Amino acid sequence: MKKKRQKSENPFYSGSGFRIFGIGKQEAIKYFFGGNATIAVIVIALIIGFLIKESATFFPQYRDSLDLYRKSGQEFVSFSDEQLTAQKKLPSLVTQARVNEIEERLGAIYRVSSVHSDFKTKVLKNTSSERKAYKRAKSRLESTQANQSSSADEKEEAQDDYEAAREALRITAQKTADSLDYGDLKTRSWATDDKYLTPIRNSIVENLLTGEQTAFLKEIIAEETKLAEEVNQLDFIRNLSKAKDGFSEHLPTFEKFVVGMAEIATQNKAQAINFVTAKKRKDALKAKLEITNNEETKIRTELELKRVLDIEPDYAELNKPFYGSLDKHLELTNRLQKQNREAFTIVPSASEFESKIARKKIKEIKEIENSIDELFTEKRKQIESWNHSKPFTLSEAITGFFFGTKWITNSSWQDIYGLVPLLTGSLAVAIIAVLIAIPFSVGGAIYVNRLSTPTERQIIKPFIEFIEAIPSIVLAFFGVVVLGTVIQEYSQLPWFSWIPGFPVEGRLTILNAGLLLALMSVPTIFTLCEDALNNVPSSYRDASLALGATKLQTVTKVVLPSCASGIIAAVLLGFGRIIGETMVVLLVMGGRIAIPKSFTDPAHSMTGILAQEIGEVDQGSLHWGALFMVGFALFVIALTLNYVSQRVLKKFTKHS
Repeated sequence: MKKKRQKSENPFYSGSGFRIFGIGKQEAIKYFFGGNATIAVIVIALIIGFLIKESATFFPQYRDSLDLYRKSGQEFVSFSDEQLTAQKKLPSLVTQARVNEIEERLGAIYRVSSVHSDFKTKVLKNTSSERKAYKRAKSRLESTQANQSSSADEKEEAQDDYEAAREALRITAQKTADSLDYGDLKTRSWATDDKYLTPIRNSIVENLLTGEQTAFLKEIIAEETKLAEEVNQLDFIRNLSKAKDGFSEHLPTFEKFVVGMAEIATQNKAQAINFVTAKKRKDALKAKLEITNNEETKIRTELELKRVLDIEPDYAELNKPFYGSLDKHLELTNRLQKQNREAFTIVPSASEFESKIARKKIKEIKEIENSIDELFTEKRKQIESWNHSKPFTLSEAITGFFFGTKWITNSSWQDIYGLVPLLTGSLAVAIIAVLIAIPFSVGGAIYVNRLSTPTERQIIKPFIEFIEAIPSIVLAFFGVVVLGTVIQEYSQLPWFSWIPGFPVEGRLTILNAGLLLALMSVPTIFTLCEDALNNVPSSYRDASLALGATKLQTVTKVVLPSCASGIIAAVLLGFGRIIGETMVVLLVMGGRIAIPKSFTDPAHSMTGILAQEIGEVDQGSLHWGALFMVGFALFVIALTLNYVSQRVLKKFTKHS
């Protein structure tokens, strides 16, 4: 039978000693820690309650918004607009492929004029006062020379001032230009051959002094034009241009059709909104009548009240143009599809291009070739089965939010809220960060804890822990200014062409953010892994070494299996730390709200969208509710990760 615990055995019991209001030292400690735990529970409950309260009305509001979207005919137009967007992408990709191929084949000369323009802007900024003085001196000289009454001394003085101002401008401009190199470019990818650097500097100074295009720049532009024309005459580039013409031939007609339908839908929506908001506007005007004493204001308000129409629009009549456009839509899309098939046959193979980015664009065109007919067919079926009178259900609004692939806000057309692009962005960057961080943090913890010398431990451990002290905004700036440029520049090298997604087209990408988040998560995972390693009984290690195992065998065969649960928990907590990060993903990921196709694409995240948009929306609006739903989903994810981590840690503790 279990022995009853005595009061004296309770660590928080104090039978004697100093007491205030009957509370002793031990009881005070107990109440203090117990109170903190209670406050933590209350705070979490308040956070959950606040999130639920602010997001509770979102789905009914969103359903009503989507219902209006359907009744006004906007949904019908959106189906056609998706077809138009897919079609527009084809000539755009063709143009990008051609431009990138010209850039690759022209080499260093292609960016000389761009570098010249960028450097000139910097020189202009640094010579502002000298240029003003030069213009004044030049204006005075011209005025003096034009004035017949000016004396020879005045003309000579004006000439001297002009020459002095000109020389001062030349010296300052030359000094500024000579201090510039390709590292000062706003876009580092514009860097060209070193042989052009000095001529560019001298050309800028000459251009400032004369105000005319220099012989050097004229020669460069002429040579660039000539070489570009030679590239344009290549057979595969000519075929590419013909394909572009094919993709674009019927595009303006279809775009005109879609724009015309959109104008009708916009007018329909305006009538629908007037009806939906009529009651609120009437109530507001009636309240205004009750509190005003001015007769003129009363008369004007009564007139406004009479003008408010609360008769529901005849949606069947409003939507007749859409039902009547089905044949026209079919005719136009059939033309587009027929022309597309012909154009796809003359798109050159990616292997004919020297530019890696151009090859990437051609591969995108080939991917679209395999899917665009299916998209046109799917949208056509949706158009044919469209019914403006079919109401949106609450379940459709919920599934549309959690499984939607678009996030469109502050739109004059229709706001669409879909969580998938934000969730995939957050997960993609978190997975990359964890995959990079695990080898360094876990491997570092094992080495420091089990294999390193005391001297190595004293050097390595503080450095890793110091990373946690670096503000995330500082790392974000580093990612924008330095790391993104380095990745973009070195991804162009042939050595890295085998990596999927390379070469990288922009500085702000998932990869850039993932590397920074990996660095930020290393201290967290490292510290927790080391704690897990420390919890392994030393007798395990001693027994293994006594049986003749090496240190490395002891670590891999004995220590790691014993603390595997703790390491898994450390990784999960590190993952939670990463997915909740804001500043790095907001500034470094690129901010493009779309499902990424590659880890080198720009993207957006759940935390990033909250930080970016929460300060710009009206409290209680549909957008406000959508952001709080994102926050609630993020809270659930973080809470789940922490719960799983704690369960794993608890299991590990019991095992130990």
